[in-house]
Amino acid sequence: MTGLEHKIEKVKAMHTSNFIFWILGKFLLGLGIGILLPVYMYNTGWAVAGVMLIVFAIIIQIPAIIAVLHKKEAAVQKKGKM
Repeated sequence: MTGLEHKIEKVKAMHTSNFIFWILGKFLLGLGIGILLPVYMYNTGWAVAGVMLIVFAIIIQIPAIIAVLHKKEAAVQKKGKM
């Protein structure tokens, strides 16, 4: 099993609420970056909103990141046998 396949199995074994927070965090991160890009081009004052969304997205993803990076190997193998 390659490293990428191993990470995919960890994501598949993730609890549903952690997965939802992970996806929501990624969405908000993209939204924050999307807000910041026009700000730097036009300087309309949306910079604070963009930075706040990026920080909020990172905070939301912390439990999911911990679950993916520190999940026990046995839990991944257990789900694969079912």
